[in-house]
Formats: sequence, structure tokens, C-alpha cells
Amino acid sequence: MEKQGVGGELPDHPLSADVSMGAVGLEEAPKSAALHGAGVTSEVQRQLESSSTSANDAKISVDDDDDKFALQFSAAQLKAKIAQAKLEAKLAADAELLAAKKELVERRYEVADRERDREKVVAQCQALQKRLDAVLQEQKQTLLGMREDLQLEKLLATLDMEKATRQKLQEYFKTQQQALSLAQERVEKLDVQVANYQKTETVLAQSVAHLQHRFASKDQLRAASVEHVQRELIVQHEQEMIALREELAIARSTEKMAQEQLQQLQKELKTLRDNEQQALASRENVVTHEHELQAKVAQLETEKAVLQSKAQQVQKADAQLRSQVHAQSEEIATLRQKKEALQRDNKELGEIASDLMQMAERQHAENVKRGVSPAKSTEDTPVATPGTTHDEDGIFLQKRKKRLRLSLG
Repeated sequence: MEKQGVGGELPDHPLSADVSMGAVGLEEAPKSAALHGAGVTSEVQRQLESSSTSANDAKISVDDDDDKFALQFSAAQLKAKIAQAKLEAKLAADAELLAAKKELVERRYEVADRERDREKVVAQCQALQKRLDAVLQEQKQTLLGMREDLQLEKLLATLDMEKATRQKLQEYFKTQQQALSLAQERVEKLDVQVANYQKTETVLAQSVAHLQHRFASKDQLRAASVEHVQRELIVQHEQEMIALREELAIARSTEKMAQEQLQQLQKELKTLRDNEQQALASRENVVTHEHELQAKVAQLETEKAVLQSKAQQVQKADAQLRSQVHAQSEEIATLRQKKEALQRDNKELGEIASDLMQMAERQHAENVKRGVSPAKSTEDTPVATPGTTHDEDGIFLQKRKKRLRLSLG
């Protein structure tokens, strides 16, 4: 008797050998009974021999056809299910790779936008710094001879406030540079993750090939749930990115308004230079104008605080996205562990099925031996009893094999 093949399939040789041995035993049984029977005539012997041989040949042909049909059906079904599992695993891996590539492209576009904004802010800061230096030099030259005047001291105080605002703008520019560096690091990490996805794709394709038909429905449900979760995460990420882009557009518009206000302030400073001689005569008007300038500076500070709060919101959204990616990686690890457990269960079921088939074949051989021995020892027993018991055992064994094959897929 040969051992069972890989994947729970049974070899064809032992079953056909047993059937051929049963047919030889059935042909020899009526001959031995005819030789030992003294009271049976020659015509009765011929009729019994012809009827027994025709019945045995018909039963043997039917049993062989049933066995071959069961083997062909189970092998074809198993191949179809294996191909289906490979296709589903490939589709799931392609979907994960496509999602990772989309996220990488979006991050690269975001980095490019941040770099453009950084260059614009650098140019604006340099221009503002040059203008403020020129204004300071001119104001110092004009105010050297008028230190005792309170109005000029207040103008110097306003210039100091403008210096403080310039320093704050430089600090905000540094924070933007740090955010750009963090975004570049995230893009590099995403490149590494894409490479890891491509490596694990081949391993998943090889492992899914060993799954059985019994656990195909569970794998399909899990794959569908994973795809559904991934789609929800992608949709949520796109919505968050749209909201962040809208906030960035609003922030840019506020920056433009702030620049326009600064230009207006510069124009007003120029008018103040032209009207310095008149300001000595009209101090009250200058005091009111200084209050307006202070109010405008306060407005600029509030707008700056709003921009900082929006930058903090962007950082929080980035942290939430990282946590979602981490949770998704943990879910993939749990699914891999479940697949390994299913493979172990399949191996154990295959071993149990092979043991059961070996036990059934041994019992069949013992039943064949037991059915032949009484016919040789007794002379007066009827001819049809050994053949009928042997046929019933063969039919019972075939039915049991079919049930095991159907249960294993």
C-alpha cells in the first residue's frame, strides 16, 4: 500500500489493485465450489459460472468508473479553488501597492508645494528686511537732531515693534523649514514601505497557494473586510487632504492681506517723512495716527496667531494619519498569523485523512480475506454468499472514500 499524496489526494494504484484482487477472488470462488459440490450437474455449473462472471464484470466496471469520476472531480475542483485563491491574493496585493503609490505621489506634491512656499517667504523676508533697514537708516538720520521731541521717540518705539515683528516672521520661517524637513523624511519612509510591500507580495502569493477549499469562504470575507477598511481610510485621507489644502489657501490669502497692509504702512511712513515739518506744528494729529498704527500692528499679531494655530492643526492631522497607518500594519500582522494557523490546521486534517484511508484499506483487505476463507473450507455452502459479502464491502469502502474526499474538497 502506498502513502497518501500532497494536499489530501489519494493515489489510484491501491484502489485498482484491491478491485482486481476482488475480481480474481470472485472468479475463483464459484470454480472451487463447483469442484467440491458432488450433487450439482454440469448444466447448473455452467449457468452459475456464466451468471457470476457477468455480474462480477459489470460490478467491477461500475466501481472503477465511479472511483475515477470522484478523483477527477475532486482534483479539478481543488485546482479551480487554488487558482481563485491566487487571483484574490494578487488583487489584494495590487490594491495595497496602488494605495501606497498614490500616497507617495501626494506626499511628493505636498513637499513641492511647501518648497515653493518657502522660497516665496524667503524672498519676501529679504525684501522686507532691506526696506526696514532703509527706513531705519532714514529715520535715524532725520531724528538725530530731534531726540528731545516726544513724537520722534514714539516713532522709534514703533520701529522697534516692527523689528520685533520681523524677528517673529523669521522664527515662523524657521518652523516652516522644519516642517518641510519632516515631510521629506516621511516621503523617504514611504519609499521604504513600498519596497517592503513589493517584497512581501511574492511571499503572500506563495503562501496562499497552499490553502484548501474548506477555508476559501473565510479568506474571501477577510479579504473583503480588509479592502473595505482600506477604501474607507483612503477616502478619509483624501477628505482630510482637501480640508488641509483649503486651510492652506485661506492662510495664503491672509498672508497676502498682511503684505498689502505692510505696503500701506510703508506708504504711510513715506507720507510721514514728507510731512515731518508739518508734524511739528500738529502733534495731536500725529498722536491719533500713531494709535491707528498700533491698532494695525495688533491686527497683524492676531493674524499671525491664527496662522500658528492652523499650523498646529496640520501637525495634529499628520499624527492621526500616522496612527491609522500603524493600526493598519498591526491588522495585517494579525491576518498573517491567522493564515499560518489555517495552514497548520490543513496539514493536520491531511494527516488525519491519510490515516483514515490507510485504516479503511486495511479493513477492506481483512474483509476480503475473511470472505474468501469460508468458501474454501466448506463444501455445501451456496456459491453466491462470498461474492455478495465482498461486493457489499467494496461498495461500503468506496462510499466512505467518496465522503472523505468531499469533506476534504
